[in-house]
Amino acid sequence: MTNESDKLLTEHEAADLMGVSPSTLNSWRVRRVGPSFVRVGRLVRYRAAALAAWIAAQEVATSDQPKGAAL
Repeated sequence: MTNESDKLLTEHEAADLMGVSPSTLNSWRVRRVGPSFVRVGRLVRYRAAALAAWIAAQEVATSDQPKGAAL
């Protein structure tokens, strides 16, 4: 068995998780600005852990809140 962070998500599942459209995810992939992905033959899959890491890396601290501070 694999743990949840190793689970491979489809493009639609990854897009739903991130709150973006599959076409936005595709655009990011083509421009190499989005989360890392895995090719399984012709299929594109996203590791849940890679999505979480990419989302965390996009965090921007405001001038009055240190990065990583709880709200």
